[in-house]
Amino acid sequence: IIDLYFIDKNDKLVLLDYKTDYVEVGKEENLIQKYKVQLDLYKNALEEALKRKVDEVYIYSTYLDKIISI
Repeated sequence: IIDLYFIDKNDKLVLLDYKTDYVEVGKEENLIQKYKVQLDLYKNALEEALKRKVDEVYIYSTYLDKIISI
């Protein structure tokens, strides 16, 4: 599992989680459903640690080479 966060040039706090799961093209929703609870936990922990709101959450599918917005 590789997770990272960063603050973009617009001062938005972004959480990005890399996933290596096989997923069919057009079935990205399967990744969202599978990892939604996990990403919510990461988001809450990050917000508590940094004392600020996470503005955007993404999954990067290494299999699809695609960023998926949560």
